[in-house]
Amino acid sequence: MTTSFKSNPNNFIKTRRNIWTNFDWGLMLAIAILTTIGIAMIRSSTFQHPNLFDTPIKQIQYALVGAILIIILASIDYRYWQSLSKPLYILIIITLSVLFVAGVVAGGAQRWFDFFGLFFVQPSELAKIGSVIWIANFFAIRKKNLNDFKWVLLSILHAGLPAALVMAQPDLSSAIMIIIVWISIIWAAEIRIKHLAILSTISVSSLPFLWFIMEQYQRNRVINFINPQNDPGAQYNVRQAIISIGSGGWFGQGYNQASQVQLRFLKVRHTDFIFSATAAEFGFVGALIIMLLFVFITWRILRIGNNAQDPFGSYLCYGMAIMIFAQAFFNIGMNLNLLPVIGLPLPFFSYGGSALLTLCIGLGIVQSVAVRQKQYES
Repeated sequence: MTTSFKSNPNNFIKTRRNIWTNFDWGLMLAIAILTTIGIAMIRSSTFQHPNLFDTPIKQIQYALVGAILIIILASIDYRYWQSLSKPLYILIIITLSVLFVAGVVAGGAQRWFDFFGLFFVQPSELAKIGSVIWIANFFAIRKKNLNDFKWVLLSILHAGLPAALVMAQPDLSSAIMIIIVWISIIWAAEIRIKHLAILSTISVSSLPFLWFIMEQYQRNRVINFINPQNDPGAQYNVRQAIISIGSGGWFGQGYNQASQVQLRFLKVRHTDFIFSATAAEFGFVGALIIMLLFVFITWRILRIGNNAQDPFGSYLCYGMAIMIFAQAFFNIGMNLNLLPVIGLPLPFFSYGGSALLTLCIGLGIVQSVAVRQKQYES
């Protein structure tokens, strides 16, 4: 027989204490190490830069706010977000639509809202976290009906609308992340192999259409990646990234000592190409540690998903784990010239407030799943 809070308040306190014993401190430690090294590299990458001198301080502020968000969201039952899935989806769609009218244009893309010059918000980052929630909910409530292919097809429209709006900004990298979240959750939902084969055929068949709707500069990046001699100047920063990585050797040139970084040959070294800057200063060993941290973080989140109390919790964790891993994979591959440049930051590491805070929101929800793993077994 269940004892209520009114009849036994000590039982309530004990329950709350037991919840926090399941908090994944190993995951938090890995995130803290990654973020701390990232802040150190942002400082080194922007050292004595007249326009970027305050970026390390800003990133510290974002990290502190992010830590608070993780604690707050971990204390909220993750199933609360399931009830808000539809309103959240509608809000994200409206926000992404309004962006085309009221958004700020920078670098040829309309991706940000400017709040009176105090701070900028990038809705596509919120859309990536939102996509984890609403796609997880979509498949969780239809888990017993997924043998019917119409629900699988409907999920394409469900994920495709926000992805298309993000793509139109244009923001190809964020659109790709939303689709990857959909793929990861649809795989976790264990749909029929026949349906997976049909989806694979549709995906491959749609590639020519994707090429057609891409912006010219995006197509040029792919062309220059395949054939660097097509436009040698366009590959300047990729070459500098490779030189930076190679110059680090086994143990690097030392913190704040890498010539490619300090002499500013390497561009956007505090955002998209911060991995190359890290390899230059800390060498192969330092770069390997960063990659292993991402593997560890992915494993811990997948582990939480495997132990979740319900499909919604599992799908939330699977979506977050694969999104973080895929983003790191694309960024590092881009730095190594193994993939075309698509403008993805390194999670928890590159400079950027919107990216870091939305990742912390996702991590807080993951921790909410973790702390409730054992709560409903007793």
